[in-house]
Amino acid sequence: MKSIPVNTLKSGSLLSGAAYLDDNFILLSPETPVSEDLIRLLNTWGYSHIQSDETVTTKAAPVEGDVDSASGAVYQDGAEDAEAMVETQNFYTSILDFTNKLFDKFLKHSVIPIEPLTDQVKVLITVLKKNRRFLLRLGELDRGSFSYIVCHCVNVAILSVAVGDALKLPSHKLIELGMAGMLHELGMFKLPDTFQNANRPLTDIEKRALSAHPLLGYRVLKELGFPPNVTLAVLEHHEKENGTGYPQGLTGDKIAMSAKILAVASAYDAQIVSRPFRSARNGYASLVELLKESKQAYDENILRRMIFILSLYPIGSVVELKNGALAIVHDANPDDPRHPDVKILTNESRSPLQDFPIVKLQERQDLDIKRVLNSEEVQQFRADKILPA
Repeated sequence: MKSIPVNTLKSGSLLSGAAYLDDNFILLSPETPVSEDLIRLLNTWGYSHIQSDETVTTKAAPVEGDVDSASGAVYQDGAEDAEAMVETQNFYTSILDFTNKLFDKFLKHSVIPIEPLTDQVKVLITVLKKNRRFLLRLGELDRGSFSYIVCHCVNVAILSVAVGDALKLPSHKLIELGMAGMLHELGMFKLPDTFQNANRPLTDIEKRALSAHPLLGYRVLKELGFPPNVTLAVLEHHEKENGTGYPQGLTGDKIAMSAKILAVASAYDAQIVSRPFRSARNGYASLVELLKESKQAYDENILRRMIFILSLYPIGSVVELKNGALAIVHDANPDDPRHPDVKILTNESRSPLQDFPIVKLQERQDLDIKRVLNSEEVQQFRADKILPA
């Protein structure tokens, strides 16, 4: 990968290879013209260089004819996506930092200021409504060096608010749900550090001790004056539909809806993240695993809502289509989670495309999804330059 200074880019010029915003996001496909808007956006975002997998030199675009309308539409989508992705990552880093400081303050002073947390959740709701397609790509967002518990609490808050919004909860309940998501593991800080930093599966004795953390968190938040909807969600987020959960062994309708939402969100996020003692599952495999347990553990309506939000093939999943082409899930289809919108990355012979058309699979079921690629396959295709880095 070669670095190209942004100040050397000229409007209308072409890069002989694909251009990347960073290691994870393709900015321009090969032979796509650089525009004034792109240069302006790069300067606005503070990028001094972009990356290319070919030559650093640029060449002038041919003067005869314009880029066809399809290419232009794909480029425009890429530029807007790049801006949204940068904005989303910046927000994600900031909310991780906020949560880390919030927990640090609790550990040092045994306080959690309610107003700043409320304001942070309001920002989360706003960003989710604006950049939902990017914020829900939790497996791809950079978590930096923040601890598992910080990242998990933030992710659960994001997923819970997304589900609550889909259920059309009123704004005050949506805020309380986001607060509960960010605080649902607070009781873990009342347990020895070994529970947070374990690099192995817990023993049966340790699991029994761990089951106290919802009650510990509930007591702390109640003493600090948090609303009942927040404290109850934290207390019951490990309860299960069939009564085998903890700490009270509640069943079905006796479990608060907010706690049921946290339970589904928490279970999904726990699976898509790698831990020292197990590998991460991809989003599709994680949802399938939750579906297997739905009648025993989770509220089926809430799990169904999350699947409709993420699609059965979560946004950002790399998939193989029936014709052999590779694609990435671009957006969920609210009418049919089995047929999301995908961005086609290769043809059926696995040759990379210069443009990445977006296809609604609901309208093209001849291009239906055959399977989801695992992380090792995706890495190999990227190394072979079949998929963009």
